[in-house]
Amino acid sequence: MDDAVSKRLVRGVTGAPLTYVWLVVLFVTTRVQRSAGRRGARRLQQAHSTNLRRLRTEPSRVLTTSLFWLDGRVWWPYVPAFVALVAPAERRLRWWRWLLIGIAAHVIGTYVSQARLRRHIDRGAAPKRLADARDVGVSYFAFGVIATLAGYARPPWRRRSQVAGLAVLGGIAGAAPTYTAIGHLVAFAVGLAAVPLAPDRDGQPYPAVQRPIPHSRFNGGGQR
Repeated sequence: MDDAVSKRLVRGVTGAPLTYVWLVVLFVTTRVQRSAGRRGARRLQQAHSTNLRRLRTEPSRVLTTSLFWLDGRVWWPYVPAFVALVAPAERRLRWWRWLLIGIAAHVIGTYVSQARLRRHIDRGAAPKRLADARDVGVSYFAFGVIATLAGYARPPWRRRSQVAGLAVLGGIAGAAPTYTAIGHLVAFAVGLAAVPLAPDRDGQPYPAVQRPIPHSRFNGGGQR
């Protein structure tokens, strides 16, 4: 591997350490689910679900542990999204803003979507068994930080990407208003509301612009 490419990869990983540690943890828990078999995986997901029953009895635990399990047995499809979107968000926001925004989106998205589900169950519009549904995953956190990352897009794409994200998620929620779809929309809106917290939005555009290497008369135009 070219030395410049390897250095860029190292900088990319060290610039977003929480993203890549999270990705490794998700790899491990996904392997645990696969080794447990289908029924064992369901029990694991059930134990860490942010459903109505567990939010009532142990909210702090499941709001934390649900972030480390995927609703499925396949890990690799999450890698491109983490590398292309979640990691760039951490690099620009710095870890503590990234964590704050992601957790806010995760918690608010969870409670709003589950409160809506609770109303539907009470009215008889949804089956009571959904109070104990399996509900784990990274999507609310990810949608939150991705929405804030949209604030780094160059004008006029900044506003367009934000409106497009809301329109797509709003359309999905309107067409199939499941609690997950509502949670995605709410989490994205939380991330958009946090855009004013994002530092140096014009100086760190997304996607990053490769600047040309300056030439020097002292080194024949190469890098120092």
